[in-house]
Amino acid sequence: MIASHSRFGRSAMNSSHRRSQSLRTFVIYCLLLVMFAGNSWAVGRSGMFLTKVKFEYQYSDYNEYSYPLIELNDSIKYEYIDPYILNFPENRILTKITQSFGPISSFEARYEYSGLTSDKDQNRYYFRFERNISALTGLYGVYQYINIGYDSPDSTESGGNMFSVGVKHDRSGWIKGEMSFSYDHNRNADDLLTQSYMPMAQLRWSIDSFTALTGRWDGYWAVSDSGTYPAHAITLFLSRYLPTQTAVHILTRFYNSEAGVHSISPAIEIAQYVRWNLTARLNYRYYENSFDEESAPDFVEGGSIKSHSVRTNIEWQVSSDLKLHLKLRRYVSNQDIKMNTYLLGFEYEL
Repeated sequence: MIASHSRFGRSAMNSSHRRSQSLRTFVIYCLLLVMFAGNSWAVGRSGMFLTKVKFEYQYSDYNEYSYPLIELNDSIKYEYIDPYILNFPENRILTKITQSFGPISSFEARYEYSGLTSDKDQNRYYFRFERNISALTGLYGVYQYINIGYDSPDSTESGGNMFSVGVKHDRSGWIKGEMSFSYDHNRNADDLLTQSYMPMAQLRWSIDSFTALTGRWDGYWAVSDSGTYPAHAITLFLSRYLPTQTAVHILTRFYNSEAGVHSISPAIEIAQYVRWNLTARLNYRYYENSFDEESAPDFVEGGSIKSHSVRTNIEWQVSSDLKLHLKLRRYVSNQDIKMNTYLLGFEYEL
């Protein structure tokens, strides 16, 4: 993601108050979920009812960088601004509760807090309800709210609401299809309103018992006072299972926007089943983002972003109701940004 040159802020007291409000809100909706589930005799493993909780903590050690800004009196002032990457916060905490209501319905609630910088954080709330309407077809609806707060001498916030509806169809695993439509209503710190319309279509075909091919199309139509900017992304997946208990996944994503932004991102992942309850994954991803000359941001050197990342994931099914996750990630780019990411998490079935 590309960040703006400027940012706003608020006092530390306001930041602490906002975070405590977010925590209270999450606790309240978790209690409501438990109360609703309890009234339905659905907490825990009672027949087809199952409650699963997940917790993750992620830390990324990227640095902030100082850029010279020329003021009106021709003096030079050095100011810290965000790196162009916002996807990998320094501190991220994720809590998720998934509740199954019988064999055909499930509800998921997530809260995610990201400490992006010392004076900037993000709160994300995510709710999803899914229900099978037949043995092959399921419907789902999603609501998501994101709030970004800025802390400095002054204060402001930005955020948005997103609604999604979708349908999934599974022909016994051989052919899987999914279609969805999302609407996002976002207002940034400058009070600019952007409305985005995002259709998606995906088809997965199992060629045989060892090979699967997947194609996905994502459309983006961002509408604001400055105009409408369509964009399209196409992703191709090829998965192959080998007799050595190894799975190989190859994918490439192509993105093109009429706003002058283009990217290609090939990746490969090797998953090795070390034991029946232990899986190790190794992933390499190359990313190249280019801009038309008139669209290139001033803070991107050379007019394009090129990056390499290597990620290792380990999943350990400790017992029938407990799974542990560990992720290590190394990222480098041609913008002199280097980053390590560490993630530790667990899933537990009540």
